[in-house]
Amino acid sequence: MNQTTGCEHPAVTTDAHRLAARLSDATLAFQDVLTIYLGERLGLYDDLGRHGPATAAELAARTGTHERYVREWLEQQAAAEFLGCSDPSAPPEERRFFLPPASAEVLTDRESLLWSAARPRSLVALAHKLPELLEAFRSGAGIPDGTDDARTAQGDLGRAAFLRQLATEWLPAIPEVDTRLQAEPPARVLDIGCGSGWASIALARGYPLVRVDGLDLDRAAVEDARANARAHGVAERTEFHACDAAAPELHEGYDLVIAFEAIHDMPRPVEALAAMRRLAAPSGTVLVAEMRIGERFTLPAPPNDRLNYGWSVLTCLASSMCGEGPAGTGTLLRRGTLESFARQAGYTSVEDAGVPHEGWTFWRLLG
Repeated sequence: MNQTTGCEHPAVTTDAHRLAARLSDATLAFQDVLTIYLGERLGLYDDLGRHGPATAAELAARTGTHERYVREWLEQQAAAEFLGCSDPSAPPEERRFFLPPASAEVLTDRESLLWSAARPRSLVALAHKLPELLEAFRSGAGIPDGTDDARTAQGDLGRAAFLRQLATEWLPAIPEVDTRLQAEPPARVLDIGCGSGWASIALARGYPLVRVDGLDLDRAAVEDARANARAHGVAERTEFHACDAAAPELHEGYDLVIAFEAIHDMPRPVEALAAMRRLAAPSGTVLVAEMRIGERFTLPAPPNDRLNYGWSVLTCLASSMCGEGPAGTGTLLRRGTLESFARQAGYTSVEDAGVPHEGWTFWRLLG
């Protein structure tokens, strides 16, 4: 399909021109997202990173793909400046394409905080949800999460930050928590909404004495977490359970109870917060990390609010609308709303824990 939307804009003189130009740019960006998705899922970037420059035929042979499709993808990626081409004037079959260092870090280096190749997976998952979302807008029903793309993208995108920063920067910013996690007797930690387990694994790696229980309702995510813990050598000090915080096998007395970017998705957040309070030891800490957003709705919206409204409309609100009597929170869990939930759950106050993070605020719930 050839659409003459054009990304070289005519003279921008009116608000209508500016909006049309913005949608044109968004079309180009969306194409980038989808073609990166293909490259990541088919292993094309990883292969170029391992083996170096390749023709379309060489790359296709190594990755079990079709040469003609791969050649078009390589040319598009070079045109988009994600890949380089050694000799653009060579015949198409002879052109050799390579992965520049910046692209290698962002698209193949899973240990880098800049690795972003999984991000298109999360957006493709949103697109798959659109037919259900159309119906949800009409019915008011919720949509549970569950696609492989959504689950693996969420886990992969948080992996490097948790492993590199949770026990070295974030929790050390709360001295009493950091001290307890290093001390005898071994601290017990409960990770609510653990997903693929990276926060739990980071805690077990960074604090060699602690024992961590991770909870998630997604059984596939729990299996991922168990496999990840084994791969990182902490399976003996981490346990993952496909259940919620009301499960009878959980015993009170946790020194730290955490929920990272999970409360806003929950249909019944007050119940979850109450369970976290009950399971924490009298001297324990309840810590909730949620998106860093403005404390009220304002226009023009701050960039983080704009981004999180997109996530909210397309997935998080639908998650929080599931079941009977849902809270319908959505992604933008503002302080006032969190304080209301916390009061209903029996806490006396909510305070900013002072953890440095560009995208999240860490809230400490007291009482």
